[in-house]
Amino acid sequence: MGHKLITIESGKINDYLHHIDLKEFGTRRILSSFIGEFDDDCSIILDCGSSLEVNRLIRYAKKNQIPLSSFKYLITTHHHFDHNGGMWKLYEIIKKHNPSVKILTNQKTKELLNNYEYHLNRAKSTFGNFIGEMKPIEENAFKIIEPAIDFGVNPNSIESFDTFELIGEEIKLSILNTPGHTNDHESILFEKDGEIDFIFFGEAVGTLYHSTKLLTMPTSMPVYFKYKEYMETLEKLKNLSPLKAGFGHFGIVNGKDNVREIILEHESFMKEYRAKIIEFYEEKPETRYVVNKILPFLSPRTDLMGGDHPVLKNIVLAIVYGMLLDLGYRKIN
Repeated sequence: MGHKLITIESGKINDYLHHIDLKEFGTRRILSSFIGEFDDDCSIILDCGSSLEVNRLIRYAKKNQIPLSSFKYLITTHHHFDHNGGMWKLYEIIKKHNPSVKILTNQKTKELLNNYEYHLNRAKSTFGNFIGEMKPIEENAFKIIEPAIDFGVNPNSIESFDTFELIGEEIKLSILNTPGHTNDHESILFEKDGEIDFIFFGEAVGTLYHSTKLLTMPTSMPVYFKYKEYMETLEKLKNLSPLKAGFGHFGIVNGKDNVREIILEHESFMKEYRAKIIEFYEEKPETRYVVNKILPFLSPRTDLMGGDHPVLKNIVLAIVYGMLLDLGYRKIN
């Protein structure tokens, strides 16, 4: 457990965390969710997928004998349909077993989860029927927090939001403000024995669509992607030294040195990726042209790419368009 460079299987990854492949878009290795399981009948969920994946998450909990009544927090990384579009559904299910369960998030994510029509309509044009549905979430469901901002300056003094017990040991939970991919993005951190035991990056450090190599892909999705904020977040995350790091898309990188390497790899890659988008757009200012030119650059960075993959080429179209928006080459419609 944790000896491989990258973990892509569902199951326990340490003493208290479960990794779950939600098989989003009907395929493996697209979306990760995590369940934290602690003493005193206390559990938490990190991201839940769209409404189409929630039942799979519930089945995993039941199969692993994690009582639905034990869930204290449902924690979000950001509002996108593929990560938390099913939060309304998950909350309604868990609330029947534990009426005091709370969706732990920031004010921006709360507002965007309940103002979803624009986001969902745009997502449907890219992902079709894979998006599921979103519904309003009651006010009482939320516990609003202010994610930590200064973690890059003094990573040893990150304020913890809550503390859990595990066989006599304390595990501290912190939430970090990590904008760039979206303006509401946050990452979730666990500290144990004075060390950062695990961090869930969400999409703060790109996507990990390779099962054996520390290679990343961009997460420059429209409409909220901001390159400057994204790179500033990476700069702060470089100062952390977690033992493990989880990616929303997809899996876990194991080992402090490997986590640092993939952050540095992604930082360098994003600069090169942006430069190529500019180069190709100047050659021919058409979105489809830029997409076709960038595909050979991106393809070697993933072992998922294939002609039969249901959505990966659409994802490439979206991340190219997001970067074009940030560069001012396209306008939001």
